[in-house]
Amino acid sequence: MSRTESPKTARLIATFRQTQAVAIQWVVVSAIGFFAFAYGFGHVLAAIRGRPLEPIIISPFAPPDVLVWLAISGVLVALVVVPHELLHGVVMAYYGAEPEYGVGVSHFVLPYAYAKTRTTSYTRNQMLAALLAPFVGITAVGLVAMVVYPSPLVLVPLAANAAGSIGDLWMAAVLLQYPADVRVAPLPDADVQGFGIYGSSDRDRRFPGARVISTVVTGAVGTLSVLSIVLVGWVLVSLAVGSGTVVIGDPNGGWLLFRHERHAHGAVHLEVGATLVLAVTTLGGLGWALVRAGYRALVAATTRS
Repeated sequence: MSRTESPKTARLIATFRQTQAVAIQWVVVSAIGFFAFAYGFGHVLAAIRGRPLEPIIISPFAPPDVLVWLAISGVLVALVVVPHELLHGVVMAYYGAEPEYGVGVSHFVLPYAYAKTRTTSYTRNQMLAALLAPFVGITAVGLVAMVVYPSPLVLVPLAANAAGSIGDLWMAAVLLQYPADVRVAPLPDADVQGFGIYGSSDRDRRFPGARVISTVVTGAVGTLSVLSIVLVGWVLVSLAVGSGTVVIGDPNGGWLLFRHERHAHGAVHLEVGATLVLAVTTLGGLGWALVRAGYRALVAATTRS
């Protein structure tokens, strides 16, 4: 989403710019997020069915079956894009805007659909509502559909919508670091993708501790991304040169991190130690926050000397 006019009575106190680096991060986090959200929604589906999710058993597919499932999944993913952007537009229209819709590619990296408007600025909470409406609304409808029709097919559009909301969630996390009375509008350089945060007093500044929380969350997401890439790479290498079985931890000892077992008949048993993964990502986030704090302290000391 984007705006083209900025507030005239407030000053710019912070900016968010969708640079090429940010676009690349969104691509990586969205790809990993699709499987993470599918895993989470899978647990909900398993609870509805009254059975455990893991181990996840993936039966071997004949090539024609794979193509059919890929086609069905592609259609489901495509269908969720339209209501996603419509919900953005509906909320913007509710606040008096006239939304426009389209598609584009950010920095030749991130393909996206958009809803944008050429009207005045939003309050922080209005912008949060516009950003989060597709994630909250489609997730709620999908969960109800899952109860009525508990099929794994429902997981695909749910996970696709959630993964496609990564940018929205990212921007919402930025906005939540500021008080409710700030306003959100385009950057002064209107050709740059992003938004400016405008305030009229010192109390509109970033909340105390927001930087630390933001750094911890960033480190945790980065840790999960690196961990996921390493595990997928390990499995692919094992499939190429060995049995395809990768087990990290003790499945019977209560501290499993990851298990991918390929059996002789072609079926795959997959299991994720969600508790241990959460612990590792949390430690990664805390470690990154300590590194960043140490770096800032070193820069400050060097500047003073």
